Amino acid sequence: MDEKPLGMRVGESVFCAGYLVFALLAGLCFVWRTQTDMTGYSWACAAMTFLLGCGDAFHLVPRILHNIRGKTRDEDERRRRNFWLGLGNLVSSVTMTLFYILLFDAMALGPGLSATPAPSWVRTVLIVLAILRIALCLPPQNRWFDGDGSHSWGIYRNVPFLAMGVVTVVYLVACYGAWLPAGLVVVSFSCYMGVVLYTRDRPALGMLMIPKTVCYIWLIALFLRA
Repeated sequence: MDEKPLGMRVGESVFCAGYLVFALLAGLCFVWRTQTDMTGYSWACAAMTFLLGCGDAFHLVPRILHNIRGKTRDEDERRRRNFWLGLGNLVSSVTMTLFYILLFDAMALGPGLSATPAPSWVRTVLIVLAILRIALCLPPQNRWFDGDGSHSWGIYRNVPFLAMGVVTVVYLVACYGAWLPAGLVVVSFSCYMGVVLYTRDRPALGMLMIPKTVCYIWLIALFLRA
């Protein structure tokens, strides 16, 4: 990871820490609501939020520590950083995949939704795509821990993930008329795929992860208001 200006490193670290705190507080709020919720909706939202926050913590905490400590010339330290950053990326790739299954469950259990429930096979399709995506994350050809990763495998493993996004957007609109959540999913996937496809040649595009994360914060906030 190249060294960034101090102001950029501080700003990124503050944003990442704020996001993780928000995910923790939102998850606790959903857990508190389970005391009066007999539908299971709050449990689904709590699981969805904690999974997202905990998974991203594996990725963001090492990044925050890297920003605090700055660039190092020590080879052993660099390998350790690459390992923890790679492990964080792997874990968050898995948890982000599972997040969309729990999002489906939360929408299905949502209170006051006058909608045509999504067919059960939609969840099955999401599960199959999730299994395929996770399976593609595991081979060593992904090179999670070498500090660079495989660009081609980054594309391979994200094909089923992108398909999950398309399925999610379609059922959000077709079954629930949930245009805002669908729009947030579209923007988050657009930013994420921009990072996957183009950051190797244009590292500055890694900043697209910020609007992607904002979309997730906004999405969780919509469930908090339901």
